[in-house]
Amino acid sequence: MLTIRRAALLGLLVLGVSVFAGCTVNGEAARHRRDEAQMSMAMEHGFKPGEAAPAKAAPAGGAAAANDPAKLGQTVATANGCAACHSIDGKAGVGPTWKGLFDSNRELASGGPVKADEAYLKESIANPNAKIAKGFGPNVMPATFGSTLKPEQIDQIVAYIKSLK
Repeated sequence: MLTIRRAALLGLLVLGVSVFAGCTVNGEAARHRRDEAQMSMAMEHGFKPGEAAPAKAAPAGGAAAANDPAKLGQTVATANGCAACHSIDGKAGVGPTWKGLFDSNRELASGGPVKADEAYLKESIANPNAKIAKGFGPNVMPATFGSTLKPEQIDQIVAYIKSLK
């Protein structure tokens, strides 16, 4: 179980690795090391990385689950380690909880509110430093998901977040 103390330490580690990544000549290699460090920390906290289901394979639950964007989003989120930082039960974590997030009003670190609608969630996945939620720091979430996830996978993660009321 990820305690607040461990979450804070994880956040500091990720921030330190992120700062290191920004200060090197070979930034891409440093970003890769940062992502590996994040995955290592996530695994230490119980995340078990898995492979995404093959495109034609139906997940448990049959054909209906294979076509359910929220179920597909859960699979994509699990495969990419999202649960290491984002809870689905309302508990505090390194990142904001996903429970009740969709369509809520959020305060930004820069001040002012934002509606956590589909556009905001997609932007937050693809470009996590664009709008930072109050109480969370910049450069904690990997900025690679915008290029490593397909647009439909981002849509599926958003559908999953929408389902967590």
